[in-house]
Amino acid sequence: MMLGGAMITFMPGYASIGLAAPLLILLARLIQGFSAGGEFGSSTAFLVEHFPERKAFIASWQFATQGASTLMASAFGLGLTNILTEAQIQDWGWRIPFAFGLLIGPLGWYIRRHIHEPASFAGQEKHAAPLKALFGRQKSLILLAIGLMVISTAVNYMLNYIPTYATKTLHLPGSVAFSATLVAGIILTVVTPIMGLWAERLGRLPLMWGSLLLLIVTIYPAFKAMVNHTTPATLILLVGWMALLKSIYFSTVPSVMADIFPVTTRASGMAISYNVAVTVFGGFAPLICSMLINTTGSSLAPSYYLMAVALLSGLALLRSGKRVA
Repeated sequence: MMLGGAMITFMPGYASIGLAAPLLILLARLIQGFSAGGEFGSSTAFLVEHFPERKAFIASWQFATQGASTLMASAFGLGLTNILTEAQIQDWGWRIPFAFGLLIGPLGWYIRRHIHEPASFAGQEKHAAPLKALFGRQKSLILLAIGLMVISTAVNYMLNYIPTYATKTLHLPGSVAFSATLVAGIILTVVTPIMGLWAERLGRLPLMWGSLLLLIVTIYPAFKAMVNHTTPATLILLVGWMALLKSIYFSTVPSVMADIFPVTTRASGMAISYNVAVTVFGGFAPLICSMLINTTGSSLAPSYYLMAVALLSGLALLRSGKRVA
């Protein structure tokens, strides 16, 4: 992550090195993506196996901290748009958040030197070929985990897409878009662990079904209200509502995914499932939504996409059975 961040922070512009600049930026983003994607499975398994008696709550912090990253990123965006001119941001200001991200290096080094394997993992016989087992006997588990994850990652990328959607489609100021994303980051950071705590008391299934059904029923009217009455307030309300529903569902997904796989293939299974869901249903979400808007001519198109992936997650939830209880 530090290597990718450093490449972006100090990359010469197109005027200096030509086409190599965007190609190297793409390479840097790929390095960052592979780094972050590989960590999801191992870090979530690590949390669950250290605190199996509180797995729903402790695993919810995996996604609560992702909310915190959204909070910091939107705070940088809001601050830079208010402090710097558009020309300054385009010239050098965009590098500031990536420079801040270089702190991942010393922090990561410290964590790596002070962690220990949980007892449940240390007592297991190491699996010689986890990928062979996953794609041999456990393909259905991978598909199930991907299905559970798709709505969560689609909403997450939709929240990241909001600044572009608000400025390009709704023609709102950039500061308003980043303010809405900032609200989402606060909700994701604060509400997710609270929902993880509730999941231990109420069960994970009611929270997951409740958030899915609410999203399917309300997301289209919410988008329609914002499009028909486009103001900073309606944008922030829509983003806040999406973030709230995501927090409820998001809080349960890590522990459920951990329960799906056996200990010997858990980290690899979760990492593969997570990355497939994020790449296909999250990474392509802005492109799909833009294509839907252009094809249908309707600014409500993103709501169609969210309803479709919510149905996919609902089918996976039906198939997950007792694992979600």
